Amino acid sequence: MAENGKYKEDLTQHLLSICTDSGLLKGTLLSTPDVDEAWFRLAPSFYGDAVRNFNAYPEFCLGCAGYLGMAVAFLWDKDWARYMDCPYSFFLGERGFDDMDDHITDVILRDRRHSVQAMQSCAANAYHFLMRESPEPGTAEAYRMFLATVEVMYKIGAAIELCRLGYKFEKVSLSS
Repeated sequence: MAENGKYKEDLTQHLLSICTDSGLLKGTLLSTPDVDEAWFRLAPSFYGDAVRNFNAYPEFCLGCAGYLGMAVAFLWDKDWARYMDCPYSFFLGERGFDDMDDHITDVILRDRRHSVQAMQSCAANAYHFLMRESPEPGTAEAYRMFLATVEVMYKIGAAIELCRLGYKFEKVSLSS
């Protein structure tokens, strides 16, 4: 079984490669400290919903983490001062976690063209990557790997949205 840090790094590289090959990313995992910090605030509530639903709907749960990353990145770009303290419930649909994906794509992003296919592909690949590790169900190691997979999906979703919005890393000369 993979050590947790290595597992997270390997999964990130795997999904980054898939997203780059499909044109969703350009070889770099875009991120911002604000979007990363939002994850630590939202994660405890998200984990509760995802853990309860994972056995029945694993790819949906992983996809919702990616949608959440997309939504936070979108709101960061739109007006972070206004949205930075949105509670987790802001991202849930009328049926709570059960339609979080539709709520984010239809109400927050208002665009299904890029988000749905991207998250379905990433979630399926992340789930298969997790299953290849064969964590024993119900163990602490399986739980840690699940949490790591969810976090990577959030970061991938955020990166995809930042890329779609036109962000990219550029070298900046600090000399005048």
